[in-house]
Amino acid sequence: MILIFLGGIFLLQNTGYLPPNFWLNLWRLWPVVLVLIGVELLLAHRVPWLILVGLAAVVLVGGAIGINMGMPGSTTDTGISTTNQTSLNGATQAAVTVRFGAGTLTLGPILQPQSDQLASMTYQGPQQLAPQPRYTVSNVGVGQLEYQSTPRGAPSFVPFAEGRADAAQMDLTLSPNVPITSLTVQTGATDARLDLSSLRVSALDMSIGAATTWLRLPQAGQTTAHISGGASTLTIEIPQGVAAQIQLRGGLSTVNVDQSRFPQVSDNVYRSPDYDTAANKVDLSIETGVTTIQIS
Repeated sequence: MILIFLGGIFLLQNTGYLPPNFWLNLWRLWPVVLVLIGVELLLAHRVPWLILVGLAAVVLVGGAIGINMGMPGSTTDTGISTTNQTSLNGATQAAVTVRFGAGTLTLGPILQPQSDQLASMTYQGPQQLAPQPRYTVSNVGVGQLEYQSTPRGAPSFVPFAEGRADAAQMDLTLSPNVPITSLTVQTGATDARLDLSSLRVSALDMSIGAATTWLRLPQAGQTTAHISGGASTLTIEIPQGVAAQIQLRGGLSTVNVDQSRFPQVSDNVYRSPDYDTAANKVDLSIETGVTTIQIS
């Protein structure tokens, strides 16, 4: 019953029938508990239990829609368009974190970066979902850049809970001249396209929700990458000339790995023949749920 309820809520939210701030008002559903107890007492031992479970799920989802109809802020938010530039401010390297709940996310290199430029971000979509950039520089010359896309008053990051999947678009570009010590990307119901081939990323940590993600890994240097996700479609491209070790862990995944480049060496482990000696290589680990994975 819990799985049916959560699935129904995610579906209604991603298709626009429930607002981004619905989860903050979930406590209003407490009277439904009394309804379910009454239904159980009324129909117990008279109808199959599967019918009771189905009826309970319908009541829960119906209650969620009822809350939405009377909830302030459930209408579509006014769209905005904004651009933000971030300078290094004395930093020589950077750690970048992107938290983006729902929409379309693209990430790639700045084509002609200025000498002191670190990042450029453009956003289009509901004002309440606009990413809020924060940037600080440590005393060791590392810039900490964070983009947070969360409605005001919401938890710091709740996958799927931040609006329709087509409501917002964020385009982020980073300077290929600045070493990125770590790149952290957390997405919910997001269509993401990340081209890191020209960037100098040492460590990548991605967490994806019910999403479609295309990722091209760096083509120079050594990169450690970890990807975790739920029900998603994941396409990963490893540039020619880059060796890789790939470890897969997870649930009911459909996996297609180009074994002409990355032959299987053990259960769920694939490795380039020259991985140990390669100057340019990727150590990639993937932990997923119900996912379709393509690696080439």
